[in-house]
Amino acid sequence: MRVLVTGAAGFIGFHVARSLLERGDAVVGLDDLNDYYEVSLKEARLTVLESHPGFSFHRADVANLEVLAGSSTRVPSTSSATWLLRRACATAWRTHWRTGGRTSRGS
Repeated sequence: MRVLVTGAAGFIGFHVARSLLERGDAVVGLDDLNDYYEVSLKEARLTVLESHPGFSFHRADVANLEVLAGSSTRVPSTSSATWLLRRACATAWRTHWRTGGRTSRGS
């Protein structure tokens, strides 16, 4: 199974992604690596995840809905998703689900 894990460089996202990889799943990690806390810690976590052949990483902010629509960053399709959102991202996703996934461009 290929699983999308948002917030993959954060504490919970890292542990979820690592567990999935150890189980044999492929993981697509998504994180904007913001400076909410120490970026070097997030980068260290990604180094661990990137040692697994089933891991791919995309640096992007999920508050930018066009990212997952594929217009600015190509994120591979997945069979499952784990959403680990904080702060403004949660508001953006509530809007996304209410509008049926349509962006401001109407896609």
